Amino acid sequence: MFRETVTHAGGDSKGTASESHVLMLLRRALNRGYRMEATRTGGASIRWTRVDLTTHTHVPRSITVEPELSLGDLDLATRTLLARIDVGDARYVAHPDRYVIAFEDAEIAPAETARLRTRRLVAVDARGRVRLTMAARLSLLAHDHRQAGGGADGFAMCACGFTVSAPTGQAADDVLSNHRQTVTASFVGSIDASYAAAISSTR
Repeated sequence: MFRETVTHAGGDSKGTASESHVLMLLRRALNRGYRMEATRTGGASIRWTRVDLTTHTHVPRSITVEPELSLGDLDLATRTLLARIDVGDARYVAHPDRYVIAFEDAEIAPAETARLRTRRLVAVDARGRVRLTMAARLSLLAHDHRQAGGGADGFAMCACGFTVSAPTGQAADDVLSNHRQTVTASFVGSIDASYAAAISSTR
């Protein structure tokens, strides 16, 4: 589950949202051309403006979603495990004395398997197939495109290798922010029907 905050003319409205609802919000934002950006804590922000018909001014609006259990800043070892699971052949296997996430040629230790489940980084469907949660996928995306250097002098670099040279640090930050919004939109566009179905069938 996620915490959802909607900013509108009357202030903020807060509630909870399921993975399916978050996916719907992101797809709708993509279709409408709204700005959106994944966060390293496993959430996302969606921003747009609407025209006030009375004042004819552009009024900012936003929706933010964050997992109820914040993922924090994922370490490299955890990100490596999640990338392996994301390949798509992981299964949740019950042995007589332990539960593990298993692949064809290896398995994740029981304690690590339990940690991934407890932190809600992975989910298991009715057939025992393991997938990354939406929060995990958003967090990995944000980690892959975090600022990796520079900034103050107008030069900045993204962890993916994208570099910026701008007149000011603020201008460089703006370009990096646009880059992160672009890759978030690309990520949302790449989510296929099978993943959406997996969300619906997860226990």
